Amino acid sequence: MKKIINIFCLIAFTLCLTFNVFADDNWVNLKLTYDGKTHNYSAEKIHIVIDSKPIENLKMEPVIIDGRTLVPVRDVFEEMEAEVLWNDKTKETTINKDNNTVVFKIGSNEAIKNSIDVVKLDVPAKIINGYTMVPIRAISDSIGYNVEWDNNIRTIIIETPIEEQTNDNIINNTQTITETTKEPSTETTTTNIEPVSNQKQDGIKIVWDQTSKPINDSDAKRKSINGLDVLSPTWFEIKNSNGDIEDKGSIEYAKWAKEQGYQLWALVSNSFDAKITHDTLSSPEKRKKIINSLLQYAKKYNLDGINIDFENVAKADGDYYLQFIREATPIFKQNGLIVSVDMYVPTPWTAHYQMKEVGKIVDYVIIMAYDEHYSTSKESGSVSSLPWAEKYMTEATKLVNKDNLIMGVPFYTRVWTETKKPDGSVSVTSKSLKMDEARSLLENNNANIVWDETTRQYYGEYFSDGTTKKIWLEDEKSMEERMKVARKLDVKGIAGWKRGHENDATWDIINKYFK
Repeated sequence: MKKIINIFCLIAFTLCLTFNVFADDNWVNLKLTYDGKTHNYSAEKIHIVIDSKPIENLKMEPVIIDGRTLVPVRDVFEEMEAEVLWNDKTKETTINKDNNTVVFKIGSNEAIKNSIDVVKLDVPAKIINGYTMVPIRAISDSIGYNVEWDNNIRTIIIETPIEEQTNDNIINNTQTITETTKEPSTETTTTNIEPVSNQKQDGIKIVWDQTSKPINDSDAKRKSINGLDVLSPTWFEIKNSNGDIEDKGSIEYAKWAKEQGYQLWALVSNSFDAKITHDTLSSPEKRKKIINSLLQYAKKYNLDGINIDFENVAKADGDYYLQFIREATPIFKQNGLIVSVDMYVPTPWTAHYQMKEVGKIVDYVIIMAYDEHYSTSKESGSVSSLPWAEKYMTEATKLVNKDNLIMGVPFYTRVWTETKKPDGSVSVTSKSLKMDEARSLLENNNANIVWDETTRQYYGEYFSDGTTKKIWLEDEKSMEERMKVARKLDVKGIAGWKRGHENDATWDIINKYFK
């Protein structure tokens, strides 16, 4: 049917050309400036039809140079619902369409597809009369469109493939966390009713493991965790503006983790450095370098996944951040890796991370539902009060499919020190503590520990050396409150920061709610 419709459209289009309906003049006479020279150009007008729709009012006429048709990239590819990005510094244009990304550089006879594959161009992309022009067939073929040339009517015919490729086709049997060896659960959960101990659901249970170099690991520290699915060690970081990756991994650790039945999703950070982030993510070559390096490390350590944790990304670099995700994810998936991304809670100040778009690309978005009050906060407060965490997790469910959403939970808290100054103002400092450390500090100082209904946590304070110490505890009771929220929102699982900071009861509580 589609072919029949196209035939009728082309017949009608041919008649329009015959009777000069589309333009008063089907002949183009231009002076073309490119490659530092001006050229006289005279030829019959070239028409473009995309999915039977004639494209008119182009800012720059398509032209034929050295036997190849070049078209204005933005006008044509945005009509194909592709995203077009221009990097003026490197003179490179990036086209994103579905699961394909093509980057080409002005003057180069090679385009790079999905950061790895090289697409040969008979004619390089050029800036002609101030417009970026690309060879239509090579680029269209790269992003999966069918392109034909009808010389009789001087028309480029572009068609969307009848069966567009989906993520399931691309990822080549990417691993998942679903347990297939267990009997199907017969238990049910009633919406909006708090789950009880025998109501569990399949879910992913992750813990981040902060490591340093030399790696913070030893046989003594390798304690197995009952019910854990995924270990995410902080093994990699982009260490400079050249895109070099620092490797903090351990083959012995990887072997031990696999022996425990855990999956390994190694974390890669941007060193939380805004300048490094801009310098690397704004460059297609450096993005490619980072992606290829991570692939090599994934093979070295037999990884199951990559966890992307880029923080402190400047607002102006949001599109570069998204572009990295778009380029890296299909490649990681093609190599059998699960891709997860750590995200701040969704607020107007974090909108440039484009959570909704990222959620459509990666396997899992992990919301870091903590640091409501962070290390340099000017006032004391909970690391993550329950109403605050629930509010932003609820917002996240509006942006990301629940099956792709994981709730990050804190295994730590902070002791806040408030010091009154002579002018009456109060200075505030804080220090991060493990769960048991925080409770011991309160008990050893005879603090009055009470349940705070507002934060849904235990709270205690005491006085020491003229200062006030305040702690909102994280423990098994606060963790159970978080699990109830995770279950109520029906997210895919939880991720805890960080390994070794939880108390002995933490995983018993988590396993009570997630298989």
